Amino acid sequence: MPKTMDSVYDGILDINHDNDVVLTDAKSAGISAVIHKATEGATWQDSAFWKRRFQARALRMLWGAYHFSSGRPPRDQAKNFLEFIEYGTHQEEDAQMLLALDWENSTSGADMTVDDACTFVEIVHDKTGRWPVVYGSNLVAHADKVASINCSLSKCPLWIASYQDTPEAPSRIWKTWTFWQYTDGRHGPDPKLNKLDRNSYNGKDAAALADAWPKLGGTMKVIPATSML
Repeated sequence: MPKTMDSVYDGILDINHDNDVVLTDAKSAGISAVIHKATEGATWQDSAFWKRRFQARALRMLWGAYHFSSGRPPRDQAKNFLEFIEYGTHQEEDAQMLLALDWENSTSGADMTVDDACTFVEIVHDKTGRWPVVYGSNLVAHADKVASINCSLSKCPLWIASYQDTPEAPSRIWKTWTFWQYTDGRHGPDPKLNKLDRNSYNGKDAAALADAWPKLGGTMKVIPATSML
């Protein structure tokens, strides 16, 4: 656990194709779950996603997929995400896969708006039965101030980025946080791992995380992949 906070479990990495990481080494260092970038915007797809998904499966690690937001139409972004991860075609595995929206400042133009974030998570929920975990910092904080108290974002588990001793999380829409990204491997409390994003679960240990993982945001709705969007 982060040295500054008790009763949380810090065994989660989030990574993308740019990260130099060996999953066997990460598991040996106490990591039991990986959330990997799958897509960005309406067209970009992460070339390392599938290779590492198979590696994580062989290591019996928990697996998640995240979509990095942009200002493109949310339906196009959801289509890119769900089609690339082939959600629904590997039903037993997909039922165990966490889904997430990485809602931060875009690398390619306009940011995703609050309304578009609501639309994105609604589409994902409609097609999968799962409300995606929502990751962010400044855009999440803004949404917490301006969005309707009962908007669709309030149904999504919160994953807050906060590189300090305890997480500074919004509390109007989201009453609590589920994941806390406490370090990017450079800033934030220890322990760190090779300049990688490391995260805590708001629960006591790996067993608690494993139990919650497939149920966060709801359970899988079985739909043929060809009818996703």
